[in-house]
Amino acid sequence: MKYKQKAYKREQRKEQILLQFDVWHSNGDTEPKTMYRIARALDMTPNQRITDLLLELVAEGKLVSDWYEKAGRWTSRGFVLNSEARTLSRVVLRRRITVSKRGVAVGQLELFS
Repeated sequence: MKYKQKAYKREQRKEQILLQFDVWHSNGDTEPKTMYRIARALDMTPNQRITDLLLELVAEGKLVSDWYEKAGRWTSRGFVLNSEARTLSRVVLRRRITVSKRGVAVGQLELFS
């Protein structure tokens, strides 16, 4: 049984975070995301390391951070994708699908989004 990789390098985690924000943005969800919600979307345990990664992305100018109040709760730090720093037209969004017949690869499809 193949296991799911959990350990990634710091730069790979940053790219995963930005890709998740791209997915949310393409679905029309532009509200601020908390560290907890970002961590759960990436199948990670929420901890201080994720907050450090997010603050590094804010320092690089790829994300924007802001404090906001929720009704009946503590103030929360929300992170939003910086629209000037990132676009969806990247090579990362290219997807290849292998078509196989009886276990033998007979073709390949390539999707651009």
